[in-house]
Amino acid sequence: MPTPLLLTCADPLEPKKPDPAFRVEVEAARAAGFAVALLDHDELDRRVDPAAALRRARLDRGGPAVYRGWMLRSDAYARLFEALAERGVALLTTPAAYAACHHAPGSYPALARWMPRTAWLPLARIDDAAALRTTLDPFGSSPVILKDWVKSQASGYWDEACFIPDASDTARAAQVIGRFRALQGESLEGGLVFKAYVPPKPVGGPAHEHRAFIVRGSVVGCWPRGDGPSPSPPADLLASIAAAVPSPFASADLAQDHDGRWWLLEVGDGGVSGLPVVEAAAPLFEALAGAAAQEQA
Repeated sequence: MPTPLLLTCADPLEPKKPDPAFRVEVEAARAAGFAVALLDHDELDRRVDPAAALRRARLDRGGPAVYRGWMLRSDAYARLFEALAERGVALLTTPAAYAACHHAPGSYPALARWMPRTAWLPLARIDDAAALRTTLDPFGSSPVILKDWVKSQASGYWDEACFIPDASDTARAAQVIGRFRALQGESLEGGLVFKAYVPPKPVGGPAHEHRAFIVRGSVVGCWPRGDGPSPSPPADLLASIAAAVPSPFASADLAQDHDGRWWLLEVGDGGVSGLPVVEAAAPLFEALAGAAAQEQA
C-alpha cells in the first residue's frame, strides 16, 4: 500500500524546510505514517504555476495525499490537483469539494438549517444598487456582517468594514461595503456575503468559539479557539453537521448565542483551516491516515 503524502508549504527563507507555521503538523503527520513533500506557496497561489511550485517536491511514487498549508485560490488548488494527478498523486479533496467549503455560498445550501441567514451578491453585480437592496431586504432591520466568499475584515475593522447595524439603512450599508472593498482591494474574492449577526456568548468579551475538524463525514475532534473554559457543542449537532458537509475534509466553527442555541458560523476547507490548538494535530493526521487507507482499500 502506498505511503500517504502530506503536501505542505516550504519555508520561504529555507525552502528545504517546512514553513515554521506547519512544523508541528509535519511531525504529527510523520508519526501517523505520512511522507512529506514541500511546495512553494507563492509560485502556486500568486503565479498559479504548479510546476514551479512543485519543483523541489519529492514525489517518488503515486498514492493518496492531503494538502495542509496556507490558503489557496480555487483556481490554484485545481491546478495543483491536476498537476499531482498527472504524477499519480491523488489529493483527498477534489477541486469541487475545495470550492464548496472554501467559498461561503458553496456549503450554505447543505448546512443552512444550522447557520445564520446568509445571502450573497456575485462580483459582477456588486455595483448594482437594486441587486444589493434585493439581497439585503430579507434581513429587514436586523444587523448583518459582511465578508467576501472567503474572508472578512472583522479582526481589525469590525465597525467600519464588517458590521452593518441595520440592514435596511442603505447609506450605512454602502459605507461599510465601500470600506470593505477598499481594504480587500484586488484580493476580494467571489463577491459580497451577508450574514445575520448572532450575538455570541459571553457578553462583552471575545466569543467562545469552537472549531471542529471533519474527515469523511466523521468528527475528528472539537476544540475551543480562545482562552478560558467554555462548553463544547453537543455531539449530536456536530455529527449531523459532519454528515452534511459537502467535502471529505472540512472544518466547522461554532458558537452559542445568549439564549443557549448553538450556531454553525462558518465551514472551511480542512486543508487550509488553522489548528485551534496544537494538540489537534495528532488526532487529525491519524484520521487522515485512516482516510488514505480507505482510498486504497
